[in-house]
Amino acid sequence: MRIGVLDVGSNSAHLQIVELLPGEPPRRIRSVKHPTLLADAITPDGHIRPPAVERLVAAVDATARAAEDEHLDELIAFATASVRDAANREPILARVAAETGIRLGHLSGRDDARLTFLAARVWFGCSAGPMLLMDIGGGTTELAYGDGEEPALALSLPLGAGRLTRAFLPGDPPRPGDVRLLRRFVYE
Repeated sequence: MRIGVLDVGSNSAHLQIVELLPGEPPRRIRSVKHPTLLADAITPDGHIRPPAVERLVAAVDATARAAEDEHLDELIAFATASVRDAANREPILARVAAETGIRLGHLSGRDDARLTFLAARVWFGCSAGPMLLMDIGGGTTELAYGDGEEPALALSLPLGAGRLTRAFLPGDPPRPGDVRLLRRFVYE
């Protein structure tokens, strides 16, 4: 079975194509990534600006064409926090579906953290003992902790690298005072 997973995030639309064979680990076939740069285009009231929606549609369309070329048995497509939390999420999802034929689902932040934990747990196994997972994305950071197959704690925080950089570090290089403010914010 050949499947594709399309992850639409704040920076890119990333398609991973794998082949699944009984009793064998997934075999990576192809990876395709196109920029979305959504995080840079979110208004103070939470809307994604029209030029970024154009990039999103173009990125999903390009990955959809790559998926068609690979003759997939299944394509799983989802959007992460930048689209999930957007004030104009529903019109964006409708437009993506109408123009690309791809219906983007979305996970809650907790489910995002939980599934990332489960993938790491499968990779390392339960014999690895307690595990703390931290997935730093562009818009959010997912944290999950547990010592079993399922995490005891799974959450998503608005502490993504891109989001914090835009909000706290306007200079390049950043000013020491700005770095102190960012550290205090993250700590609190």
